[in-house]
Amino acid sequence: MSKSLYLSLFFLSFVVALFGILPNVKGNILDDICPGSFFPPLCFQMLRNDPSVSKGDIHGLLSTVLHIAQDNTTSTYKLVKSILKQPIKDPNVKAQMTNCLRNYNDAVDYLNRSNDFYKSADYKNTSLYSSLAVHESLSCNHGFNEVPSQLKSLSEAVQEFSNLSARIADNLK
Repeated sequence: MSKSLYLSLFFLSFVVALFGILPNVKGNILDDICPGSFFPPLCFQMLRNDPSVSKGDIHGLLSTVLHIAQDNTTSTYKLVKSILKQPIKDPNVKAQMTNCLRNYNDAVDYLNRSNDFYKSADYKNTSLYSSLAVHESLSCNHGFNEVPSQLKSLSEAVQEFSNLSARIADNLK
């Protein structure tokens, strides 16, 4: 792995460790996790009606969050792939979209691995691989002066739910 990837992983691990500490869950789980997320309104909106929230089931919530992250990452990959099939006049945009396709291909793989680790109760690696998915989505976005509008909401969802899964898993270690 490159030096910049190691630095990014260190930074993501630091952020997860610093902000990922969940208090002892009493009442609504979302009141504990959503305010510290990347996009709190999205967190509350998407998870408000999940049955694991009302039960205080943090394991069930992690499963839900991982599935949302996986679904959004797969959708983002498919969107980027479809954009690349269309004519793109600007060679820089085309090159960046090609990079994004690779980023999201890796993110899909990382979240699949994260989910496998979750199923085997390996929460350390669940957190690590979810963090790697966040890194891939951010890497795609950083290549643009402004993230294309059709990509923006999906990439935010990928970052939000991959980060949430990393934070929740980090606290189950």
